Amino acid sequence: MSHNLVQLRRRRNDWTPTDNALARLKAVMHDRRRITPDDVSAIAKATHQPEATVYGVATYYGDLGTAPRGRTRVKVCKGTACFAACGDASVGWLEDALGVKEGATSVDGAVSLESVYCLGYCNAGPTVEVEGRVYAGLTREGAQALARDLAGGGGIPEARRAHVPRFEAHGGPAIVLERLAQPIDATDLAVACAAHAFEGLGKALASMKPDEVLAEVERAQLRGRGGAGFPTATKWRLTAEHAKRSTEAYVVCNADEGDPGSYIDKWLMERDPFAVLEGMAIAGYAIGASRGFVYVRSEYPDSTPALRKAVADARAAGLLGPRVLGHDFAFDVEIVEGAGSYVCGEETALLHSLEGLRGMVTARPPFPAQAGLFEKPTVVNNVETLANVGWILRHGGAEYARHGAGKSRGTKVVSLNERFARPGMLEVPFGVTVRHVLEDLGGGMASGRPIKAVQIGGPLGGILPPSLFDTPLGFDELDAVGALLGHGGVVAWDDTVDARDVAVHLFEFCDAESCGKCFPCRIGGRRGLEIARRLKEKRPAALVHADAALLAELCETMKLGSLCAHGGAIPIPIASLMLHFRDEMLGGAT
Repeated sequence: MSHNLVQLRRRRNDWTPTDNALARLKAVMHDRRRITPDDVSAIAKATHQPEATVYGVATYYGDLGTAPRGRTRVKVCKGTACFAACGDASVGWLEDALGVKEGATSVDGAVSLESVYCLGYCNAGPTVEVEGRVYAGLTREGAQALARDLAGGGGIPEARRAHVPRFEAHGGPAIVLERLAQPIDATDLAVACAAHAFEGLGKALASMKPDEVLAEVERAQLRGRGGAGFPTATKWRLTAEHAKRSTEAYVVCNADEGDPGSYIDKWLMERDPFAVLEGMAIAGYAIGASRGFVYVRSEYPDSTPALRKAVADARAAGLLGPRVLGHDFAFDVEIVEGAGSYVCGEETALLHSLEGLRGMVTARPPFPAQAGLFEKPTVVNNVETLANVGWILRHGGAEYARHGAGKSRGTKVVSLNERFARPGMLEVPFGVTVRHVLEDLGGGMASGRPIKAVQIGGPLGGILPPSLFDTPLGFDELDAVGALLGHGGVVAWDDTVDARDVAVHLFEFCDAESCGKCFPCRIGGRRGLEIARRLKEKRPAALVHADAALLAELCETMKLGSLCAHGGAIPIPIASLMLHFRDEMLGGAT
């Protein structure tokens, strides 16, 4: 009954992404640090939803909850890059310093210690966030200093600016990093426009029909940079066809880049937001949409205000609004902040979250191109994908496709973690080898020790040994060796890491971030974690090998039965570990 009522409300489009149950619950949590039954009842009445539905939202997201949180919320990053930096030692440092266990609140209600997966400073881990301010390069001494500052009523040292990564293009043009790689302030609209922002949109509106824009994007062979690598023009064409038979269509920017280890989307939003807005407006023109939404992960506290300022500036300059650049084309953008859920990076979960519901995955079809936000045709692209579009319109799809290799055309920004001698964001043409990125551009490990393993594409990406470092960087090429391009996050470990610790970390992540919709992921993540922990114990060989066989069966079940890539792809890195580091994974056998 509750589900049916919610579906009816969705069809009526009575909510907006900026005023719905989730938005109201976030406001309550921000003001009072807990959500009470009275809050749930009041919000259910105001949004005309069952209380059970609103309670489900209140208890689903990491930023919300019915248990009291501290007046100061300390969020320690447990993402893969921070794990590589310190093996989760940062959690213990903060527990000791604050006198609060992970997931708990101090008796006086002053502080709570919470864990999150990725704050977007993978180039400078380990990191911790305190009420919107991020401290990077955390140490035991730094944790003690943080606790003293908080006890004295102060904040934490302002260290964000010192940890801005390097932005460089190598071997090809700077397309995504076109303005980031320059010593300019691209958040200033006039400066950004002087550096070619919105020229692609202007060209499209002045001299191209929507079908011609689609053809140019198709000629570029642009594929999604969020993980699956789906052809962008194909997605836009499908949405455009459905939009012709609909009263409304939407462009949604997936800015919930939750893959620990990658941080390109964060810095694009904060340092070159107009590249994202221009890409959205071009997409809107191509498919016949007049509204766009950017869904930003809350773990990036600086991204939402940066985008909101950019939208206001663009709107005031006539680059968004009822007559974009004076043409008969209306397109506007709203910025919506999430509430702490990795799975909301999956497009169907993201759309539910935009509607103020639990961010849970749904089976497809129908795909968002047919029935997306509020069941209207919707294009969902991630930040980096959209940041390519303005350049493509300015220079032409053929020029874009001239770079790259095979079925991977153009360039890709890779994010190197803090373990490298030269961490940062590097834009390279597809086709360069993984080894070139790791050794020539990244400089190898800062420790001087050899690279033992590297994970590309986030916690769901395969883990490569040195024998596969000559693999070309590309969608199909990485897939062929059991890896994944994903967002292009690169996390490397030196030869001191234990492969079993990596397996435990990955299953902890899977278990913590599962949306719980399907059994294979919800139960499989927990069972996988139990097995991975057992593999670290000294036990008879027969038991260890039995667990290895059980792990293989479990991964096969998760791969075939999970609704989305969260459960369906976690077997990829686990299989990599078992294949390339099998002796170490079974090292507990006696």
